[in-house]
Amino acid sequence: MYLKHIDIRNFRLFEKLELTLNSGLNVLVGENDSGKTSLIDAIRYVLDSNSSERVFISEKDFYRDSTFFSIQLKFWDIEAHAYRFVEHLSYEEYQENDNGAIRRRPVLCVQLSAQKTGKERGGYPYIKREIRSGHDGNGLPLESEIRHFLATTYLKPLRDAEAELSPGRASRLSQILNSSKEIRENMNDILNIVADANEQLLRDEGALKKSADSIRDKYLHNLIFKSDTKVIGAFIDIAGVKKDGLDALSDMNKRRHLRLVLEGLSLALTEDGKLHGLGYHNLLFMATELLLLEQETENEFPLLLIEEPEAHLHPQLQMKLLQFINQKVKSDNNVNGIQCLLTTHSPNLSSKVDPSNIILLRDGKAWSFRPEETELDSSDYIFLKKFLDVTKANVFFAKGLLFVEGSAENILLPKLAELLGRPLENYGVSIVKYDNNGSWKRFARLFLRKNQGKTQDSCIAIRICVLRDLDLWPDCAEDKDDDSNPYGFKVATKKNRSYWRRNCKDVGQRQSKLIGGLEQQNVIVKVSNDWTFEYCLAKFGLFDECYEAVNNSRDGIENILGDTSDIDVKATYIQSQVAKTDFAYKLGSILEKQYLDHMESVLGNLSEEQRKDINVRKQTINAEKLAFAVELKKKLPLYIVEAIEYVTEPVEQVPNTKEDEGAESA
Repeated sequence: MYLKHIDIRNFRLFEKLELTLNSGLNVLVGENDSGKTSLIDAIRYVLDSNSSERVFISEKDFYRDSTFFSIQLKFWDIEAHAYRFVEHLSYEEYQENDNGAIRRRPVLCVQLSAQKTGKERGGYPYIKREIRSGHDGNGLPLESEIRHFLATTYLKPLRDAEAELSPGRASRLSQILNSSKEIRENMNDILNIVADANEQLLRDEGALKKSADSIRDKYLHNLIFKSDTKVIGAFIDIAGVKKDGLDALSDMNKRRHLRLVLEGLSLALTEDGKLHGLGYHNLLFMATELLLLEQETENEFPLLLIEEPEAHLHPQLQMKLLQFINQKVKSDNNVNGIQCLLTTHSPNLSSKVDPSNIILLRDGKAWSFRPEETELDSSDYIFLKKFLDVTKANVFFAKGLLFVEGSAENILLPKLAELLGRPLENYGVSIVKYDNNGSWKRFARLFLRKNQGKTQDSCIAIRICVLRDLDLWPDCAEDKDDDSNPYGFKVATKKNRSYWRRNCKDVGQRQSKLIGGLEQQNVIVKVSNDWTFEYCLAKFGLFDECYEAVNNSRDGIENILGDTSDIDVKATYIQSQVAKTDFAYKLGSILEKQYLDHMESVLGNLSEEQRKDINVRKQTINAEKLAFAVELKKKLPLYIVEAIEYVTEPVEQVPNTKEDEGAESA
């Protein structure tokens, strides 16, 4: 049995949410305030949890101005437990296989409905709530026994695990131990051990007995009536367990005494009381909860909800935790395992999770990466599971993504975006470098929803742009045997025939082929206007800066290129000289210096009175930022500008950045 489907209406930031879950592991990822905790709470509100913590519905739980919300949970594979809720079962039709007959399967639907009444009780708004079964929540109310069976195990974020494992009334540790089959079966032995210890502690010559007698004789009996001193005394014992009366106790009273004993226990990491940090205490607490879940799989629905397990854990321990949970969840090899919903902000955890287990949340919507819901095929999942490292796993937490194939783009694009007044970090945009082996297609398909085609309906709310090189070589790049072309460095062969511009009959067709039909939904593919990223930078407006980046100076252009004005020749020279990483860093520094020099010149022309006027300085800086950005935009290849604007916003608008520290200091 497992939770298969969630349907939410008007709960918190969810106006309408329908989500299908995996029977084993489900990892909820996304930025802050994307809905991860609200989704966990939605399940808790319906099913409660098996800890002593209660949940209460408040007006803040309603979406905007709505007065009603509902949360429906649908459970599948319930046959083994169907006898528990026969009166609550629903049925739905399904096709056994592609050509099979239509059959009916029993399911359990549980729906929480909450309604604002406009009334108050005890000074608080009264919200009417019902939990019923049925497809439309119009079935019978759920009995307490069924709700107890369905209760979840909930591990909240930033928990104080040491406190949870400490002794105390209704402590979580006592609840866990009290549910242990081994402890219940050995209840009499435990109580006998405690009773023996009680007698030893309270023997006549013992310190505890003397202290109790002192309290009785010197204080208590001086505070009560003389007639009461014959029947009222002071006794110190352990959970009220007495050896001589133990056999006469009923099972109910024995369980009460056992609970008192268990509430006095704590669970520690070492016998010597050595201090340990929050991380190891959290792992110990999770271990006890997992033990309870496994012990109670026959008597309780094994659903585990964990929020931010990476809290207090360094990356290696995060990996150990995930590996362990993977061993415990339902799978082909572990049909009796648990179902787990886990929220995380950690790219470390996300990179080690099978992509099919990930659910992305953003702005009150959710997208599962299960095979049935993406355009990925089985080989894509194998590839992503192997190559989705920590760096690439940040794709699940970004508002926008730029996939690039070269180191130069990876280094230089953030600087270009910053100088255009569109710093990528201000827009939550991440750059991911892909290997030039078709892997970009796999990453693109990861974000394409099945059966959506090129429409925007239900597409993932992340703007994704893939940058690709056109890879067409101009004639001036050919290295000829007769040395007639001093700028050429590419040798023409039969194998590279398709890479020469002269052999390409239709550039537009080549670009379409490079796009590969994957420009749909929120994914766009931008192919370079010419050969490569570096070639385009030199050809379309930044030749002087590119020349300086490869030569550390702008001197000597005539000695190398003569008086040629052929921009293809100039750009080819740059392409032949480029060491991509070094080139990108140097070009970025050159462009940044141009910006700072420009701002220094502008601010230097202000009068002393204007410099002192904060508003004048701010207006001047913003205006000149925009002017520099617009001029730079004219010098950049169009496909680069379009890519940056797609994942941020158009450059013609006033840059949404804080005052530039460099310009301000200038």
